[in-house]
Amino acid sequence: MKPNVVLRLILKDWRLQRRVIILSIAAGAIALATLLMRGQTPVVIGAVFFFISIIFCACLLPITNIVNERKKQTLPFLMSLPISSSRYGAAKLLSTFGMFLVPWLTLVVAALYMIVGRHILPNGTIPTMLILANLPFIGFCLITGTTLVAESEGWANAAVAVVNSSYWLVWYLLVSHVPSLTRNWAGPVAVWSPEVVRILVVQFAIVLLILALTLYAQSRKRNFI
Repeated sequence: MKPNVVLRLILKDWRLQRRVIILSIAAGAIALATLLMRGQTPVVIGAVFFFISIIFCACLLPITNIVNERKKQTLPFLMSLPISSSRYGAAKLLSTFGMFLVPWLTLVVAALYMIVGRHILPNGTIPTMLILANLPFIGFCLITGTTLVAESEGWANAAVAVVNSSYWLVWYLLVSHVPSLTRNWAGPVAVWSPEVVRILVVQFAIVLLILALTLYAQSRKRNFI
């Protein structure tokens, strides 16, 4: 199999989904711009819609890039190309993951700039912001893995529903069981307590585990049509 076939599939996905990426970045940028108005209400509204823009991208990309490819009956044509099923799965996972990483990293860096560069929020909020920003990252990986392995719109919608309904619970558990977050987020310095470091390490370990399990499950499949 020629490597450029995988590259062409990835570039094809990026070309088709560029509007979702641009829309997510634009929505997040508008939300962060709201913080410049200062005051409690603009900060709350801006922070909420900042995370909503990331969650929106985390839900929409797997659906449009994986499920819609099957619904529009383009998958049989793609599988007629000189590409194995495992390579197809790897290409689809890489393209979807990469497309989400662009708006996620862009918005996280922009949020850090608003805190460190513009001093809209205290530096103590940085650990909390990073932990909360990783939650949609994990949710995206769960939705993408489920969608790619199950190849079913029903399973994809179920994954979206489960992930989206769990954010509030995770946020509540973090606030109620990690006192260092609430104790330090109004401080002038970011405090990297052992609990914060442990949470961040666990979050990235979960991301890697989901990606590895997705690739393994995809490689074990024999039929894609």
